[in-house]
Amino acid sequence: MIQENSIQTMPKWITIYLWIATIMATMFSILAYFKPEVQFATWETLTATGATSLAGPIGLYIARNLATAFSGFYALTQKSFPMLKMLLVLRLITDGLDFAHNATAGNMQGGAFALIMFLIEAFALFKISKK
Repeated sequence: MIQENSIQTMPKWITIYLWIATIMATMFSILAYFKPEVQFATWETLTATGATSLAGPIGLYIARNLATAFSGFYALTQKSFPMLKMLLVLRLITDGLDFAHNATAGNMQGGAFALIMFLIEAFALFKISKK
């Protein structure tokens, strides 16, 4: 008997999306560590002293993305509905705040990317919360 809110009730597209978001968080972290100038080419303060330091803003970005990625890998490999739902909430909050931050900073390209992910996550959370 399949229990309501079990991993079997999670739509496959949501699981695939979470895998993609988790892999993206991993790749963005690696790229920011090894080649920040590729990912942050338009960031005006990239060349400022300390900007690319692991103790500076890039370090915080890498830490945040790695924490999200490790949480994602853990939740996805545990195949637990509550953990996947929590991962979705984590992604929703992160991308919502990224959108707000980018919109405030006038970075509409970054804001649009975060907004699209936020909308997908909001829709996914709505779909699984109805069960």
